[in-house]
Amino acid sequence: MDVELTEDELLRALAALEAVVRDDDAALAALAGGAGERALPLLLAAYGRKVLIRILATLFGVDPAMGREETSQLVAEINADPMARMVIVLTGALHNQAAPAGDDPAVAKQIGGSILMALHAFTDADHQEAMIMLRALRSEVLHS
Repeated sequence: MDVELTEDELLRALAALEAVVRDDDAALAALAGGAGERALPLLLAAYGRKVLIRILATLFGVDPAMGREETSQLVAEINADPMARMVIVLTGALHNQAAPAGDDPAVAKQIGGSILMALHAFTDADHQEAMIMLRALRSEVLHS
């Protein structure tokens, strides 16, 4: 279920999340996948998984520079944590919701809303702060 996303896909997912925050259905419809593009609901589900797993790893102190033993110990802690397990269940549910949806912008909006609620649960960010965070993530993609 873990999928690599291209830079263009990351930017499209972030633009979709911004459209969800702004409640801009026209922008969501414009971001629907074209020929050869991943359907927007699937893209958002994949992006949501990536960002929520990244937040979990950060919260538990997982660092790519760590040794294997220390990383294994922290991964065991993540796997034992009920909140972390719920995040894994949520990301699976988002994927299952997205799979049959095609490019339905209403489903993309629901998935985006779920991702934003999960981000809010971790950060207490309101809509304005969510936009700042999404812009920072976009900047990170553009400068990587």
